[in-house]
Amino acid sequence: MLKNSETAAIGFASAGHTLCHLLVLLFPTVLLALEVEMELSYKELAALAVPAAFLFGAGALPAGWLGDRWSKTNLLEIFFYGTGASTIITGFAHTPLMLGIGLAGIGLFASIYHPVGMSWLVSRTSKTGTALGVNGLFGSFGFVLAPLVAGSLTGLWSWRVAFIIPGIVCLCVGILFSISLRTFLEDVENPIHKAAYESSSSKNIWMTFGLMGMALFLSGMFHQIIQFSLPKDFDLRVLLTSGSLLGTGSMVSLVYGAGAIGQLLCGRLADHYSERQLYCSLFLITVPIVALASQLTEIPLVLSMMLAVFLSSGALPVENTLLVRYAPSHRHGMVFGSKLLLGFGFSASGIYLSGWIYDLSGSFNWLYALLVLLASAVAIIAFFLPGQRVLQPA
Repeated sequence: MLKNSETAAIGFASAGHTLCHLLVLLFPTVLLALEVEMELSYKELAALAVPAAFLFGAGALPAGWLGDRWSKTNLLEIFFYGTGASTIITGFAHTPLMLGIGLAGIGLFASIYHPVGMSWLVSRTSKTGTALGVNGLFGSFGFVLAPLVAGSLTGLWSWRVAFIIPGIVCLCVGILFSISLRTFLEDVENPIHKAAYESSSSKNIWMTFGLMGMALFLSGMFHQIIQFSLPKDFDLRVLLTSGSLLGTGSMVSLVYGAGAIGQLLCGRLADHYSERQLYCSLFLITVPIVALASQLTEIPLVLSMMLAVFLSSGALPVENTLLVRYAPSHRHGMVFGSKLLLGFGFSASGIYLSGWIYDLSGSFNWLYALLVLLASAVAIIAFFLPGQRVLQPA
C-alpha cells in the first residue's frame, strides 16, 4: 500500500508529465494547418521545431544539476508556470520567427520536468519501477492527448486556441501544486532511500554509463522521429482520415494509447525481472514490427505502429529504472538531466532528418529504414550492459 504522501507525489508528478509531453507535442499536429496558413514547406516548419527540441534536452542538464543542489519543488513550480506561459505566448505568434521563439520557450521550461520531477518522484516512493510505470503511463497520456487536443481545437476554432487553452490549464495545475506544497505536501520532503547497483570497478562504471549514453541517444532519436513524423505519415498513408486534423490526430492518439499501456505494464515488470534483459528484448522485438509497418497502409499501418510504440514506450520506465539503479540517489537529477540532453537534445537531429528525408523522397520509407537500424543498435547495446549485484540501502 502506498502512503498518502506517496500518492500525492505520484499524482502531481504524473500531472506534470502529462502536461510536459502534451504541450511539447502540440506542434506536430498543428503543423498540418500551418503548412497552408504560413505557406511553408514541411521541411521549413520542421526546422522551426529543432531549437525547441534541442532546448528540451539541453536545458535538462542544468535543471538536473540545480535540482540536486536547490529546491526540486520550486523548480517544479517554475516548470508549470514557465511552460504554461510560453505555450500561451506561442498561440499569439504571427510570424515564423515568433513561432520558433515561442516553441523554444516551451522546450526550455519543459526541460525542467524530467530531471527534476522524476528524481523528486523516485526519492519519495518505495516501489521505483511501479512509480515510474504509473508516471510513464501519464506521460503517455500527454502523447495521446496532444494530437487530439491540437486537432480538435484547431478544427473547432484555430491553431492559436490549440496552444492557448492547454497553456491556461498548465498554469492552473501549477497554482494547485503551489497551494498543495504549502498545505498537505510538506511531508513528502523526506526522501526514501533506494537500493542501488554495486559497481565492481571504476572501469565498469565508465563502461556502463558509456553504453547507457549511446543507448539513450539512439533510443531518443528513435522516439523523436516517430513523434514528429507520425501525424504527417498517417495523413499520407491512412486515407480513411486524410485531410482531417481530428481524424489524423485520433489515429495518432490510438498509437500512443498503446504506448501508455506499454509503459504501465513494463514498469511493473521492471520490479520483478532483469531490467537489462527486458530493455534489450523490447527493442529487439520492435525491429521486425517497424520493418513491417514501412510496407503497410491504412488500418494495418496504424495497428503495426500501435504495437511498435507499445514496445518502445514500454522500454522507457525500464530505461529509467536502470538509471536509478546505476546512479547514486544524490545524483539522480544530474543523471536524468544527462538522459534528456542525449535523448532529446542531441537527438533532435532526428526531427530535421524527418523533414529532410521527406522533402528528398516524398515519403517516409527511408525514415523507417533508419528506425529499424536505431532499434537494432539499442538492442545490441543493451545486451552488452554489465550485470551487477544489487545492494540494499542501509
